[in-house]
Formats: sequence, structure tokens, C-alpha cells
Amino acid sequence: MSEFWQEVARHLERGVPVFLAVVAAHTPGSPGTTGAKMLVLADGEQHGTIGGGAMELALCSRARDALATRRFASRIQTLHHRRAGEGERSGMICSGSQTNVLYLALPERDGAVVSRAAESSDGTLVFAPDGLVFDPAPADLALPPCRLVQVPSGVWRYDEQRLNRRRLAIIGGGHCGRALARVMQQVGDHVVVLDVRSDLPTGDGCPTRVVADYGAIGGLIERPEITPVVVMTPDYRSDVEALRGLVGLPFPFVGVMGSAAKVAEIKRALRDAGIAPDWIEALRAPVGLSIGSHTPAEIAVSVAAQLIRERSGS
Repeated sequence: MSEFWQEVARHLERGVPVFLAVVAAHTPGSPGTTGAKMLVLADGEQHGTIGGGAMELALCSRARDALATRRFASRIQTLHHRRAGEGERSGMICSGSQTNVLYLALPERDGAVVSRAAESSDGTLVFAPDGLVFDPAPADLALPPCRLVQVPSGVWRYDEQRLNRRRLAIIGGGHCGRALARVMQQVGDHVVVLDVRSDLPTGDGCPTRVVADYGAIGGLIERPEITPVVVMTPDYRSDVEALRGLVGLPFPFVGVMGSAAKVAEIKRALRDAGIAPDWIEALRAPVGLSIGSHTPAEIAVSVAAQLIRERSGS
């Protein structure tokens, strides 16, 4: 999400108008899902996607016309992905429908607002018929991250929280931890890797934070109520120390890597330390779907698949 708005901000800062399409809502089966975004430039260059196919081809044609004249009335557009029936059709037959916000961002009007939003990891970017507004107040987790508000008179607004709720904390920055970090970054998660070692590799784009000890690590993880944690330290003793440091905090998912024998030893050590049996039994251990994974990359795929399945409620 941040990269997209940074890209928009770069073009506006250069004085280049940008046509934006954002999926504000969708129903099951739609190829475009809520929060998906696409930008189009006057030369046809495109970044992001709102679902592809004939729908995007038509949208790009509309975008080029708007960019050529620098005149476009912001609007919301609901498209149905079916061959026939009521309502405007997208030209695709996937099933479902999606509502897109269409907006022509102009440097002189929107550049400063988009720059502020792109630089922030919190707050809310608001689309309305008369322009963009950035509200820097911290995100309200009681509200959905993307919200379209319409009233019968035709007035509308679309709020997009800048806080990335797709988050993951990985405790242990070894081969498996770093492989998992890379996979989850590719699917759009805000990832942090925490480790007590200061000699881990650098320059691979893995966001590593060196901590003093694993025992107090839970208090160092931001937004614990929406942040899953995966423990992948070098040995079971440090796994146990890290897990003890997570007790009492509202992490929605706590997983630990290891064989069945290692997991049994970790659970025994936690019981001996007086950790509540319910907390121990709630651990996802061993973490990851059973796909016969062995290498760090394969383990990363198995854990990523479990995290995505948990997140979607599948």
C-alpha cells in the first residue's frame, strides 16, 4: 500500500497528473477486491491492478481521455461481472461485482495531500467528489480499513486507513525467519524480524531489529492485537524464552517452528514455567501447513499459507 501511494506522490511531485481507480467494495467472486488500486498515466503506463481483463482495458481508455483534458468528475462505479442482467457490466463473467472509485489526481490540487499520506504509516486518506483529504489521526481499529459511505442523495466518500493491518512479527532472523519475511513482504505484509544476534546478514531487505533479550520481546511488538507472531529462534531454549515473553499480550496467532519432538519439549518447559495450559494448547505448533517442506524456502511457503488461511477465515 505504501509503495503505491509513494509512486503516485512521485508523479504528482513532477507535475504529472495521475488517474486513479480504487476498489472500494466487492462481493464474492469479483476479480477486484476491496482496497486494490491502479494508476494510469497519459502515456498508458499502468501500475497496480483492480482485476484486469476487459474492465481495465475500458478504464485505461477512459483514463487517457481524462488525462488528456485534465477534466474528470470523480465518481463511484459499480460493475457486475456477468454476461447479462441488471446493472452496468464489466465485460467479464467471473461472477460477483465491485465498486470502484475513479479519481483524477492533479499536482496542483492533490500533490501535497498525497505526499503526506504516502509518508505516513497511519491516518486516513479520504476520497470525496470535491477532492482528497488526509486525516492524520490514528486509525480506529473498530472501523474497516477501507470504507465506502453513500447516502441516497448521491453524496459519497471513501476512507482508506494508511495503517497496514496485514502484519507479522518473526522472532528469529535465521535462514527460515528471513525466508518467511521475504515471502510475507511480497504479499503485502508489514514485517519485523526480531533477534538478539547483531551479526545477521544485512542488505537483503529483511527488516531486522536487534533486541536485548527474547524474554521481554512481547512488549517491543507494535499493535499486538492485530499482529501474528512466529517464533523461529536457533534452539528450543530461546524459543521457550521468547514464548514466555509473549504471554499476557493479545496476539491473534502465535506459532513456533519445530519437529513434533521439539514442540513437545517446548510445551513441557512452558508447563514447568507455570504457563496456563490453555495458552500452551492455543499455540500453532509446529507452525505451517503439512506440505512436506524441508528447505527454508519451502518452510516459508508452508507458514505463509497457514497465515493467509487464518487471515481469510478459510
